[in-house]
Amino acid sequence: MKTTITILALLCFSFVGFSQANTVTLIQKFADCAPVTQRLIQANFSTQERMELESDARKLAKLNYVMAQSYRFADNQMVLRSQRQLFDAKLYDSYRKKDRRVTVFDSTTGLYVELYSWNEMDAQLSQIDLQYDIAFSK
Repeated sequence: MKTTITILALLCFSFVGFSQANTVTLIQKFADCAPVTQRLIQANFSTQERMELESDARKLAKLNYVMAQSYRFADNQMVLRSQRQLFDAKLYDSYRKKDRRVTVFDSTTGLYVELYSWNEMDAQLSQIDLQYDIAFSK
């Protein structure tokens, strides 16, 4: 009984801790990923690499976070769904700062994008690990 309560408490904690204005979803397959992640994986990964990702839910979830949730579009802009799907966060990794957010202009979408800091990303990636550790522990 104690084990069940502990696991439930940790699970609740991980869901609360993961919140960065993002919905918590366990990514288990390619179709669970955000549309931008799906598009970028199809465009940049070989068939073999996609198959490997499909078999590693944790890695796929982390990639989905980086590609779809490690940034936000700056305020006071109208952002179309098509623009969201065109943005490639990996192109701006070199602009990210360790401990503060940075806003960049993306010429592909015509939008200003606020990139989360490396520290914020590390915290969220750790939360993903914790979430998968809890969900798949036996």
